[in-house]
Amino acid sequence: MTFDPRHRSRTLLDGADRAAARTYFKAIGFTDDDLRRPLVGVAHCWIEITPCNWNHKKMAEKVKEGVRAAGGTPIEFNTISVTDGISMGTEGMKASLISRETVADSVELVVRGHLLDGFVGLSGCDKTIPGMVMALARLNLPSVMLYSGSIRYGEYRGRRLTVQDIFEAIGAFNAGKIDAAELKAVE
Repeated sequence: MTFDPRHRSRTLLDGADRAAARTYFKAIGFTDDDLRRPLVGVAHCWIEITPCNWNHKKMAEKVKEGVRAAGGTPIEFNTISVTDGISMGTEGMKASLISRETVADSVELVVRGHLLDGFVGLSGCDKTIPGMVMALARLNLPSVMLYSGSIRYGEYRGRRLTVQDIFEAIGAFNAGKIDAAELKAVE
């Protein structure tokens, strides 16, 4: 038996009784040709608050090009991200760990609810990565998770800095080893 690449979307889109569903796709620019191809979700955690996921919209465009080149129709959607590095030490930290469940649940809901044939998940931090992988495992569809890469380093006095360096500078400031101006410069 051969695998039907439209094993799910066929139910959603084929036949006269599915004309209403097709009109929703067409209302935003999908063509009949697009709807005859496997529907592949391109899920990401883009948010305009953290460098961990900030590049996802640009990455999604490249992934969509690849899906089209492989004969599929990409459908981009996003989910949330709560970043430990920002919320750490505040009330917001309570949301961080459970955010991975929301990532997994929201991706799963979109993919299941729209009978997508597969998906590509983009993620980039320590909660969105397991969230995407959890969705991938639950859905049991052709899918892949892509890591968006490390956060770019900063530079100060000719030295490359990472987030670890700011934590060390905070400690040094609290211990009286550096002044506020030096802490600000490292920041």
